[in-house]
Amino acid sequence: MTVENQTQQPPAGGTPVEPPAVEPIKFDEWLPKQPKEIQAAFEEHVTGLKNTVKATRDERDGLAKQIKDLLPKAEKGSELEKSLIEFAGKLDAAEKRAAFFEDAIKPGIDCRSPKAAFILAVAENLFDRRGAPDWDALRKSYPELFGKVTAPAGGGNGNDNPPRQNSMNDFILRAAGRGR
Repeated sequence: MTVENQTQQPPAGGTPVEPPAVEPIKFDEWLPKQPKEIQAAFEEHVTGLKNTVKATRDERDGLAKQIKDLLPKAEKGSELEKSLIEFAGKLDAAEKRAAFFEDAIKPGIDCRSPKAAFILAVAENLFDRRGAPDWDALRKSYPELFGKVTAPAGGGNGNDNPPRQNSMNDFILRAAGRGR
């Protein structure tokens, strides 16, 4: 019996009985119920990730400040000024994209393809005044990009048949020049 088809055997002459639906775990409710060691390990792991994100953001902010400081010093119309303006634009675009992807993976957004959603949001300027994505407009215009992500059948390879395993016979036949 496969995971996809886990109905219980019917009583004699009856209809199949579906297993009860499983409620998804709410992480914020689950973690406080765990032993202190698990909570401490989680906090240690998350603290490391938060520190990495903070360091990356600080580095980005430092680069943005350096660009702003250098821009007035560049000669008007010079190649340096043009390069600094171009680089500042790229930095802003990278920040906008990173914020979009951060938002796309938040619970409740349920974006199936953040990359496609970002491309469409940019193309149609689906951002509010502060630059935040307009998820309602995206969801209305492109509903196929939203919803719970489900794993496809066949182990995610798009094929319901599992890959064929090579046997010793296959190796021998191939070595003899008659294999598949």
